[in-house]
Amino acid sequence: MPAHETRLSRDIGIVGTGRFGSYFATQLERAGYQVHRADVRDEPASRKAAIARACDSPIVIYAVPIRELERAIAETQPLLAPDATVMDVCSVKIMPCDLLQRLLPGRATVGTHPLFGPQSAPERCAGQRATVCAIAAGTAAGDTAAARASDLFASLGVAVVRCTPTEHDTQIARTQFLTHFIGRGAIRAGIDRMPLSTKSHDALMDIVDVVGNDSIELFEDMAAYNPMVRTVRAEFLAALHDIDRQLAGREQIPASDLPPGTTR
Repeated sequence: MPAHETRLSRDIGIVGTGRFGSYFATQLERAGYQVHRADVRDEPASRKAAIARACDSPIVIYAVPIRELERAIAETQPLLAPDATVMDVCSVKIMPCDLLQRLLPGRATVGTHPLFGPQSAPERCAGQRATVCAIAAGTAAGDTAAARASDLFASLGVAVVRCTPTEHDTQIARTQFLTHFIGRGAIRAGIDRMPLSTKSHDALMDIVDVVGNDSIELFEDMAAYNPMVRTVRAEFLAALHDIDRQLAGREQIPASDLPPGTTR
């Protein structure tokens, strides 16, 4: 049997019991997995045994904020079983995949990004999608990890999209980040649901509802740790400025008729 054709274990350790980690653990338990939960942020007295048990699992998932991933891996690395498959679920991939390869050399590691969460799939994640980014593709360890991650998502009814970390971050900068960017802008501007709403405005407010329930740390980290975001953000803002100038040049209302405090 080739190395990547190994049977998927029913024991899974999740390091990180925040919003997504707890949600994903529940999804796995509903599918019949034995999930061992732990969090490096717990008090030392209560976390030691839990972390040791989670890290001793055949599959270990780091579900911590992006900014905490390096510390979490470094602190728990000595506890990982030698043949464990180790994966992350961060919403950026270049940096996490580099960390996994650098801090866990030669191990079966893989980068993943579930494109769903407690807002988009609160009850069951079946029918959703997830990204799997192979690390050290072509090696036994890399291929085994990617296959196990793909099998894990498939067992939940989640469709797998294979890509490289660079391909992932390039696309996600224009999808997930840009959506959050627009939603956060609407929140900051005080845009809300109104009686005279159109369907498109309702759709925008649906985005605002989802974005508003995610932490500001997640939003900041999506930009801070994705090298593709700066260009996307600049292009989008430049396009908005161009549109604003276009509209300003066509305005027909005299300045004297504008409401007090309005600027052009």
